[in-house]
Amino acid sequence: MASTIALTSGSASASPVFGYSGYSYGTDVESGLANSGPQVISKFGCTTDANKADKNDIAAANVNGQAIARSVKTDTHGFNNASGTGVTSTAVAADVKVGNLLALTGVKTTTTSKYSKGQLSYTGSTTFAGVKIGAITVPSLINPGPNTKVAVPGLGYIVLNRVGGVKTASGIYSYAQAVVIHATVKNQFIPQGVDVAVLKTRAEISKPATALVIGDAYGTKATADKLVVSDATSLQTTCQGTEGKTVRVAVGELNIPKVAYVGGVYTTKNGAIGESKSYINFTSHVAGVKVGTLSIGAIESSASAWKTKDNKAGVSSSSSIASIKVGNKTYPVKTGENQTLDIPGVAKLTFNQVLRQKRYISVNALVIDVYSLNTKVVVGHSAAGVVS
Repeated sequence: MASTIALTSGSASASPVFGYSGYSYGTDVESGLANSGPQVISKFGCTTDANKADKNDIAAANVNGQAIARSVKTDTHGFNNASGTGVTSTAVAADVKVGNLLALTGVKTTTTSKYSKGQLSYTGSTTFAGVKIGAITVPSLINPGPNTKVAVPGLGYIVLNRVGGVKTASGIYSYAQAVVIHATVKNQFIPQGVDVAVLKTRAEISKPATALVIGDAYGTKATADKLVVSDATSLQTTCQGTEGKTVRVAVGELNIPKVAYVGGVYTTKNGAIGESKSYINFTSHVAGVKVGTLSIGAIESSASAWKTKDNKAGVSSSSSIASIKVGNKTYPVKTGENQTLDIPGVAKLTFNQVLRQKRYISVNALVIDVYSLNTKVVVGHSAAGVVS
């Protein structure tokens, strides 16, 4: 299934613009089997609006049924003031606990990327009010240096204040994470082999350009009664592309409690902004999804957008689904855009759900409306566009 639309204009190119994007997560499972994707998320994709902002807060962020972070608040906002123009992302929590193995209190992490007087720069940091490993209080870790690795008996190890920034020819992005928990030994709190980032932030700004590339991709997202029960998995966004390199983000199997089991998920992005042409391509790949008796085979989608210096532009999308089964019965995968299949008593399926706007296209390979759970699961999302 594929669709393409080309847009042309005879007007002159728009004035150079900046691109802003960023996110803050309460928790994010980075590998292995987990009970949800990112939680307590505030984010926005690429925008030219320096006043863009998003906030979120929740009592607790859970991983594997455990309340890992409590009283979590996240904030991501753009700015344009005397210091420059850019994005700041912040996440705070009253405490972060892994049973009796680890206790962090008064946790705050923040990162900023900005453009000022022709220069790109970033900052990032994490602070704690208290750090306790097992029964031992460790005052020296209240203001940890970047990427401080500490062993945690009975769990594995943690990395405190994971920070960094990447500068490209097109802009800069920075990241800061309060703590990354690596569960390398068997324990009752986090499955062995799982990595969990707690208070994870990212900020990105592009240099002035005649056209920015926008879009996002994720594997799955689930909502029930308009409440997010599992946010975007393997999420990728962009403002400045990837300098033509393919960036891949993957997670392992995913169990959305009482809703669905999802196989391995990965997304890719590839694109660049330049004087002659700007382009972006996102893809999403899901190994399979099971919702009750409903079993869906491999699911994929892609979305692309481009624009040239003479103001020619276009967008395209595609999606595919390998198979659909309920028990031993196989159902056909319908072709074309926005096709539906009703399976009485089970779910309504929407295939190749496409949305077009000016120089922008998004596609959901599959949307599952589960009747018994009043839940909507989006699978295989890709979107791409250009802004000038």
